[in-house]
Amino acid sequence: MTNRILTEEGWQERIREVIGVDAAYLPDQTLEKPDIISIAEANIIGLIPDYETIPEDKKVYLESATVYECAIQVCGSMPARIPLKESGPHVSFELDIDWEKRKADFAEKRDIHISKLVKTPVATYFDIS
Repeated sequence: MTNRILTEEGWQERIREVIGVDAAYLPDQTLEKPDIISIAEANIIGLIPDYETIPEDKKVYLESATVYECAIQVCGSMPARIPLKESGPHVSFELDIDWEKRKADFAEKRDIHISKLVKTPVATYFDIS
């Protein structure tokens, strides 16, 4: 399936940069699976049905929202991908990453970008005139 929003080369790296991992932990093949990119794009398109008519100067928000949506899709598998503890002859460290919190942070950033694209009607509840 062809991407509808993230169409430029290197889109996989954008997602890895947001998550903070390299290709060894999150390969292109994983991000290119329909369970990640296709669902993420479908979710964003569901929120912004007229995504194709967005002006060029606003497409950065659409793409960024999609990148964050992909990051949200991947968060569930990240504890299995990144070792919790590493040690060597001279060093040892443990990672304590709260992936549920990261997922919530990604959702907040996604929503901020979507809010730049979606116009909400102004509601008047009382007429004070």
